[in-house]
Amino acid sequence: MLVAMMMLLAGPNPQALTAPRKAYAACVKRFETQSLAAKMTPAAYSVAVKSACPAESATFVRALVAYDVAMGGKRATAAATAASDAADYVLTSEERFKEMTPPQ
Repeated sequence: MLVAMMMLLAGPNPQALTAPRKAYAACVKRFETQSLAAKMTPAAYSVAVKSACPAESATFVRALVAYDVAMGGKRATAAATAASDAADYVLTSEERFKEMTPPQ
């Protein structure tokens, strides 16, 4: 009983975000690497990367929302923040892709 009470008071575990975050980042990076090998243009990549990892993105966003809500945040705010966090991975990948693409 005491252990259960202590676990409740400790709040959500931030480690629960690690696996979904890594899976999403790895998926985006894998798509980036494949797109570079396929010699995709930066413009085409910008469109394609936004829908490249739907399952991983959804899992990551759900984990972020669950964590923020468990920490006492409002669901709507948590959802907006989580969507922004996921979009940051896409934006970073787009920028990296542009830098790695040879000039045409």
